[in-house]
Amino acid sequence: MIEVLISGASIAGNALAAGLARAGCAVTVVERAPALRPGGYAIDIRGVALEVADRMGVSDEARQWSTDTEGTSFVDAAGRRIATLPLGFGVLDPADIEIMKGDLSRVLHQAVPAGVEWIFGDSVAELDQRGGRVAVRLERGGRREFDYVVGCDGIHSRVRTLAFPGDHLHHLGSNSAVFTAPNELGVQRWQLIHTMPGRVMSVKTDRGSREVKVTLLYGGGMPPRDRAERVRSIEAAFAGAGWVGPRLLELMRGAPDLYVAPNAQVRMPGWTAGRVALVGDAGYAPSALTGQGTGMALVGAYLLARHIASGGELGEYDREMHDFVKVNQRAALGAARGFAPKSELAARMMSLSIRMLPYMPGRNLMFAAMTRPARRAASALILPAAMGQPV
Repeated sequence: MIEVLISGASIAGNALAAGLARAGCAVTVVERAPALRPGGYAIDIRGVALEVADRMGVSDEARQWSTDTEGTSFVDAAGRRIATLPLGFGVLDPADIEIMKGDLSRVLHQAVPAGVEWIFGDSVAELDQRGGRVAVRLERGGRREFDYVVGCDGIHSRVRTLAFPGDHLHHLGSNSAVFTAPNELGVQRWQLIHTMPGRVMSVKTDRGSREVKVTLLYGGGMPPRDRAERVRSIEAAFAGAGWVGPRLLELMRGAPDLYVAPNAQVRMPGWTAGRVALVGDAGYAPSALTGQGTGMALVGAYLLARHIASGGELGEYDREMHDFVKVNQRAALGAARGFAPKSELAARMMSLSIRMLPYMPGRNLMFAAMTRPARRAASALILPAAMGQPV
């Protein structure tokens, strides 16, 4: 029986565990956190990732947990709604699934067959490939050997650091802070966005509109690792912000699920080194600005599971993913450059454009043109024919 260690129990890790276990592999998942991570921001399943979700049998359940957002409004500094768009901001097509990251992680986790070994509160410390096996030392769990090791452990992947020398993380000049807050604005099934020079604030209801997910985008270098320093840097970035900025900063200080991450890409020529591989953000993060990270993780997990289950070399995984990763990362660069207006004048011009959008002739064609690169990127791969048993 093929033995596989997966590092990371979020989207990529759970999807890969499900595929490998269904194919008859002996799977162990190690996760640094003490349990599955709840919360997180809204993520999207679109394009070829929808087909992966269908083949895995999780699309219906994921739709049951969709955000149920009906529309998005842009607001000015006084909170006045200046323009409204249908659906959630990241939804490009009515068939897309928008779901909170923690909810999708749970849906995928529940799809993993019994028999998988879960090790929480631990992480990979050392890797050593020898004799067709990979020797692993866990921080707390001692030494083990596996046929394959896969890093699904995010942009700061420990597996990538150990098995793929070099600095592969490329910061795109902005950061994201996400946390859960009470729905004090009383919005129902809606998202509100306020843009300022170099900054964006978003308040989006979760399913049922009991709480909201707050996302703060801001320019700057890599965020500090210390929480207190992170909070201070975000407060400095949003000093003087209008709308409900001061209240959001107040809620952020006490938010237990505050998550701060750089908007960054992981750029690598390939994602396999012998019997070690990377899936999702660990190997090819496009940045949170694209909404494509989840789709890439699902597609990568699906393809890699097929190759590992066959017991062969993993180089074909690199070839299958190469163009898909390239087009998705390229599409992200435009979003990175224009995530927020650069000046007060640019902010005023953006506000005027947003105000005029609902009244412009051909606005649907304009919106389709604006989202065309993302649509193409989401569908820039054709899955191989499904096997007798979906993996």
